[in-house]
Amino acid sequence: MPEVNVSKDALAKVKTALNEYNIDISGFSVRIEQQSDEISKSAYIETQKIARQVEDTVDKINQLKAQINQFAEEISKMSNEASLAKKTREDLQNQLGMRQVEADRIIELIANLEKNAAKAEDKEKENIQAQINQCMNQLSQIRAEISRLQNETAKLQLRALQLQRKINENRTEKSKKEDELRVAERLQDRLRNKQERMNIALGKVKDSVSTMLSASKSFETRAISKTEQNVGNIDKCIAAIDAYLA
Repeated sequence: MPEVNVSKDALAKVKTALNEYNIDISGFSVRIEQQSDEISKSAYIETQKIARQVEDTVDKINQLKAQINQFAEEISKMSNEASLAKKTREDLQNQLGMRQVEADRIIELIANLEKNAAKAEDKEKENIQAQINQCMNQLSQIRAEISRLQNETAKLQLRALQLQRKINENRTEKSKKEDELRVAERLQDRLRNKQERMNIALGKVKDSVSTMLSASKSFETRAISKTEQNVGNIDKCIAAIDAYLA
């Protein structure tokens, strides 16, 4: 009977191995699903990271565009003010020229009256002196007007210089912001392309995971069923041997 006992022992070992395999294979699909979930979660986190980076670039671009528009508006406003200051200064300079001509005419008139006064009799000299006094008053008023016009012209000149300096500064800052905008837009394009590729890859990963999970579940079911079937057959063999030995 030794050969029968050996066969029984061998069948018992096979049964044990099958049972151990059955334990190992049980939950195989669950483990696959857990790993798949981790992969999907990791991929999702990366896509969300890219999405936030895209949103950040959108915000940055909007801020830069707003700043550029603000600089453009300020430049336009100051350019208009500078043009008005220039025109006003030109008008004042024209008035200044006319007042200076008028002042020169009165100075010449006073000089002629003084010459006449030097040769005139007392009565006539008094009349001439009265005319001279009147001309001096007019000259004083004109000179005051000339001084005012000169001050206004100088102020406008200074304001025009200040405006031009500020315009140049704003143009420089606007140019810098435009450079930053181009960089941000290029970055946004790269991020959007990366986001699109990642979304496509994530979709493929999900499809592959779904296929793999379905296959693993099917494999686990078939493997367990087959193992149980084989264990059942071994039990029958062992029972037959036991019956034979009885």
